[in-house]
Amino acid sequence: MFQNCVFSIGRFNANIYYASGTCTLINKAGLMATAAHVVDGNDDNLWIRLNTNDINDFQDTTVQKSTFLPVKIKAIDPLRDLCVVSLMGQDNVQSTVWVSSVSNVFIGEAVTVVGFPHSNLGRIVLTQQTCEIGAKIILGASGIKSKHLVLNIQARPGQSGGPVIRKVDGSLIAVLIGAYVPSTEGGISLGGIDPQTLHQTTHAVSAEYLERML
Repeated sequence: MFQNCVFSIGRFNANIYYASGTCTLINKAGLMATAAHVVDGNDDNLWIRLNTNDINDFQDTTVQKSTFLPVKIKAIDPLRDLCVVSLMGQDNVQSTVWVSSVSNVFIGEAVTVVGFPHSNLGRIVLTQQTCEIGAKIILGASGIKSKHLVLNIQARPGQSGGPVIRKVDGSLIAVLIGAYVPSTEGGISLGGIDPQTLHQTTHAVSAEYLERML
């Protein structure tokens, strides 16, 4: 099912598509969820790339021709790093993925994460992974507290904005944000990678905050 609701999102530059993250078509006509930092507060020249292969079949990376659809920002929550985008001219399109919450999940529960790891390097392969919920935490930004999950998986660039799906009912319980690294000073970068992000956990914000943005 995921090839019909999880897509790469990015921009064109000199006729070359540069992926910036992952987005999910939900069960609201023409609306998709992603992370705010994926769109960087700007919907100029913002597109999604349609998947050309079934995720259960071989994805042919030698195929050069792809279909793209333009999207625009509908609502954005920078404090929780959430964004809702709308498909231009596709108001009748929706999926069966409904928005839920992390409140009722339990520690150790297996969930499905779908996205495009390393698509920032041009490897746009729809990838499904299974991991466990390691912790439920509260994070704060500008005095606003939000529910998050710590997932026992090392997410990579390109997966930001991707869905965390609860296996028991197929609901969208969270949106993947990235490595959980509290703000520190004096960090270094090795080949463009922050070593502090090289650990086996990532975090995702509860999808419940999308409801007020729809």
